[in-house]
Amino acid sequence: MLCSLRTGPYGVESLNRAIEKILREERLVTGTQTTYAGMPILITQNDYQLRLYNGDIGILLPDPADGSLLAWFIGEDGGIRRAPPARLPEYEPAFVMTVHKSQGSEFDNVLLILPDKESPVLTRELIYTGLTRARSRVEVWFQESVLRAAIARTIQRGSGLRDRLCEAGRRRNSDLA
Repeated sequence: MLCSLRTGPYGVESLNRAIEKILREERLVTGTQTTYAGMPILITQNDYQLRLYNGDIGILLPDPADGSLLAWFIGEDGGIRRAPPARLPEYEPAFVMTVHKSQGSEFDNVLLILPDKESPVLTRELIYTGLTRARSRVEVWFQESVLRAAIARTIQRGSGLRDRLCEAGRRRNSDLA
């Protein structure tokens, strides 16, 4: 599941909490622990020693040797790496993530959930990025007015780089004249 915002009723935080609540109601997650077997996690802070970086996705599962809960990740070499949750850098549940965090990832199926109100974050480029994270199937939940506004809005870059390049080009052309 992907969404555009971190906060609000259709943001990452609310949707992750809602999913965990449903899992607990269905007794697929028991107890009051904040970490549990089957919990997908998203690393939110770099740890160079563990070679875990902001945006890495893993899952908490029991160690086959002793049953202790470990975080499992696919390494750069394609091998499986593991670490105790207490040793990890900051992380959060990853049932839902922002489109921004999903960049560079691909998933077989994607559910893209747009908020119920327009937001400056919602742009044509964000919608495109969300849709193209899916290899096989994508579903979008939206209100028509919000989707139309997002498609009509393009990213407005504020760096001023284009203006500086144009000015440098004008100066160079005037020097040549």
